This record gives sequence, C-alpha cells and structure tokens, in this order.
Amino acid sequence: MNFSDIEDIYRSRVTLLDILDERGYDTAPFRKFSPHEIAIALASGGDSFNSLSFTAKKLDGSDKFCQVQYLKITRQKVSTYFDDYPDITKAETIVMMMEPVIEIHHQLALTLFNTKKIYVSFFSVDHLVNNPLKHFLVPKHEILTEEQEEAVMKKFHIVSKSKMPLIRYHWDPIVRIIGAVPGNIIKITRPSQSCGENIYYRCISA
Repeated sequence: MNFSDIEDIYRSRVTLLDILDERGYDTAPFRKFSPHEIAIALASGGDSFNSLSFTAKKLDGSDKFCQVQYLKITRQKVSTYFDDYPDITKAETIVMMMEPVIEIHHQLALTLFNTKKIYVSFFSVDHLVNNPLKHFLVPKHEILTEEQEEAVMKKFHIVSKSKMPLIRYHWDPIVRIIGAVPGNIIKITRPSQSCGENIYYRCISA
C-alpha cells in the first residue's frame, strides 16, 4: 500500500470539499472521513476507488448538484466512458484520478459540453493536495452574472464576447476549479504595488 497515495487523496479531498463549499454546495455530510477509509478503498482494488465518490447538493435549495467520481480508468476507455451518460444539464461531474490530466481529458470535456451540455471536469489528485485558490501567486477569479457581463461589455464598448481576451475551457485549472463554462466572463483581480489592484476580464472559449 502506497501511503503517499493515501495522503494525497486525503488532502485533495479536503481541498475539493473546500472548493465546493465556496461554490455553494452542501459539503457537511462528507466532511467526516479518515485516511483509514481511503486505505481500505485502495487496498480492496478493482472499482473500490469509486466508493469514495459522492453527490453534493446546492445549499440554496435549487435542484442543481455535483457528482464527484473517483475513477481508475485507462486512456483508451476514458473517451467512451461517458457514451451512455444521461443528459443531466442540472448537474456537473468532477472526476478525481490518480493519473495526470492530459489532452484527451480536455478534448472530452469540451466535446461533452458542446454535444450534450454535460459539464465534466477532470482533476489529478496530486494537483489538489493544496488549494490553488489560496496560493499567493493566484489572483482572485470570479464568474460574472449576466447583468455584470452586460455592464462590462457596455463599459468597454465590446460588441461580442469573441472580441475579448480568451481562456481555453478546461485547459486552465483555475477555470475548472471555479466551475466556469464556455461563454462565461471571468473577472481577475490582481494586486498591484502601484495602483492597489489591476482588474482583467477574460471570456471562456470553447
């Protein structure tokens, strides 16, 4: 048994719950877990890694929810794994893997969003051992509401979102963490020694 894997999964799960909590999901039912629970899941082999999966509901009472799946899946099978996945537009799926996130995951996430409006994001466990949003080099990222988008586009005389600087959907890890999808406008606030803060706007591209 690899104790490093157990620690990585445990710490990344804490980070993921904190991220979902910030995004308005009810994470309280999933906070009570231990490294021992993870060790049992890993030791059992097979699909037992998936036993760590859970579904979190929104705290605002809406019918939106987030499915977190812990998967061990080969690169060959990942492209067909979601073929029979139901069209659930009110849900998002976060896939936690021991393997690194590579181009096939980025492409699959974009294809699923464009063809089925299914929002799936892939994360490597070791990349969430620490919360990237809390790193001092990562500026604040916010998803604008429709009203805020209209105000920004009017202020800067932007006639189309395609004219804005772009961030590629799913390729950018912070975009995945905050739950942004193609078409969203992101406000990025970066501290500045000369003027206090600099504000940038980026549109998520498909």
